[in-house]
Amino acid sequence: MRTAHRPDGAWLLPRARRLGAPVLLLLLTAAALLLGACTGAEDGTDPSPAAPQPPEDDDTEPPHEGPVAGGTLRVGLLVDPVSIDPRFIVDDEGELLVDALFDPLVRLDADGEPVAAAARRWEVDEDGRRFTFHLRDAVFHDGTPVTAEDFKRTFDHIADRDAEPPSFLAYLLEDVVGIDAAQAEGGGIDGVEVEDERTLIIELETPLPGFLATLADPSLVPIPEAAASDPEAYGLQPIGNGPFAMAGPREPGAFLRLVRAEDHHAPALIEEVLFTLYDTGGHDDAQWEDLLDGQLHVAQVMPTRREEAEELFGRSQDGYTGPGLLDGARTPVYMYGFDTSRAPFDDPRLRRAISLAIDRDALANEVAEGTRLPATSLVPPGIPGAQPRACDACRHDPDAAAELLEEVTADLAAAQAEEEAAQAEEEAASETDADDTAEEDAVDREEPSASDLIGVVTLSYNRGSLHGAIAERMAMDLEDALDLEVEFQGQELAGFLRGVRSGDLAVFRHGWDVTEPSPTAYLYPLFHSSQIGVDNLTRFEDAEVDQLLETARTAEQPLQRRRAARDAEREILAQMPAIPLLWYQHDTVVRPEVRDLRYAPSGRLSLSEAWFDPEVETG
Repeated sequence: MRTAHRPDGAWLLPRARRLGAPVLLLLLTAAALLLGACTGAEDGTDPSPAAPQPPEDDDTEPPHEGPVAGGTLRVGLLVDPVSIDPRFIVDDEGELLVDALFDPLVRLDADGEPVAAAARRWEVDEDGRRFTFHLRDAVFHDGTPVTAEDFKRTFDHIADRDAEPPSFLAYLLEDVVGIDAAQAEGGGIDGVEVEDERTLIIELETPLPGFLATLADPSLVPIPEAAASDPEAYGLQPIGNGPFAMAGPREPGAFLRLVRAEDHHAPALIEEVLFTLYDTGGHDDAQWEDLLDGQLHVAQVMPTRREEAEELFGRSQDGYTGPGLLDGARTPVYMYGFDTSRAPFDDPRLRRAISLAIDRDALANEVAEGTRLPATSLVPPGIPGAQPRACDACRHDPDAAAELLEEVTADLAAAQAEEEAAQAEEEAASETDADDTAEEDAVDREEPSASDLIGVVTLSYNRGSLHGAIAERMAMDLEDALDLEVEFQGQELAGFLRGVRSGDLAVFRHGWDVTEPSPTAYLYPLFHSSQIGVDNLTRFEDAEVDQLLETARTAEQPLQRRRAARDAEREILAQMPAIPLLWYQHDTVVRPEVRDLRYAPSGRLSLSEAWFDPEVETG
């Protein structure tokens, strides 16, 4: 579910490896160019008229030197999007489609850096709070001009508490001037101003250079006036400004067909994209069979098919770009959090011991059946600035875990002995034989066990078969490695959320996902002390971490921001207020004739860059 920073399913419910050598483009004849474009598309679409044609009497074979236009890309979906109106996106599938239909002010390149999209250029004033965007001379898919007022219309609706229907995406604008008033009193947002038809100004409460990345979100796009006058009709056939347009009104549960927007400033190569919906409650292998038959070019595969998929189609070079099996890490991270304000979990050594006792490989491969990856940092790989080996306590090391626990229990036992001695001294003042009694107690007392000193460790989670299986495996690891008494309990979501927020649950399942691909989007909400009571559910406080995270948000230079975020993550992992357990991963196969289709960690497809390779036979 898409909520603040897209936490993993209301933040608690269930968003790369470099392999092989670079794919080289092959040479082909002009005749093969024509035939290949038709074959790759499988629908007889003519190639681009601009494709070079040699003279009829020329027997030379010109090389194929780049992408070829044309064709229909067929993509399988397991979930019918709840909404494809940008203001009401609640799932990954809706975001994927909206990303194709609309251009935000900026987009992010593969390195996470903002590049021009609907805005051709922008300036930031000296204090870093005021952004001025100059829009392209562009049109919506119905031919009407895109203006700054169309962007403000979206921003106002998202910010307005009283908007009908409500948006629930106001967190995207949490740093913009006027958001608090719009949320408390209703109305538009003052910090978004229209200077003229082609100039939009956005003013922030504090300088945040990284805000440009937020503006790449598919929800922060222009919508025409028709969207406000008839939102229901608009939701069935959104009129956007992106590289693809709706071919007709949407029929929920049916196909979704997008066609290339010829007037876009960077027209797509693929002529159309056909999304086919598959009911997971029926035939689980339907996508796989259609992929093998060539009826799909992009399909999600069941865990039982991953090995076969790799054998037949190969493996993606980087985990994210086709062709082949795409298995790169996605943006969600699966964790367990501690209430660091409560003993004994206020001791970082105990939290690290628990982390070292857990076998993440077993969780990923046995419990999750290969659908997850063992997590070795808080920020997953694929996010620019990630450091996947940052966590030295995310390995399975029962001996190291036992040594740390021994340190913790020794200190707890010593504190307990001091408390008992102090109590004995108080009793000695009123009893003549207190010394003899205390001496006898000292002789008879047994050394307390780790379970006596730590107490029962209860792993709490919101109900779900996978969550329960993970907690059960964790309990077994903790009992085996640390000889602790461990219980696990599942609760209905509403009660579970109340328990975590009220501090009633000491050790709890945690998850997080982001809309902005940056380390700060993970670390600041979860671990900055100002976020206690909001998203910092572990109640973690550390002045050094706070300072690093503030630098990571506000420093003018990107390198300085990235270094601060890395240092903050390492310090957080050293103290382990939350232990990363699993990363989600892609489970998608792209057929060999499809080139340059990137499936980002966020779940967005680079549809406008994809093309069919005429040299690949599709038989």
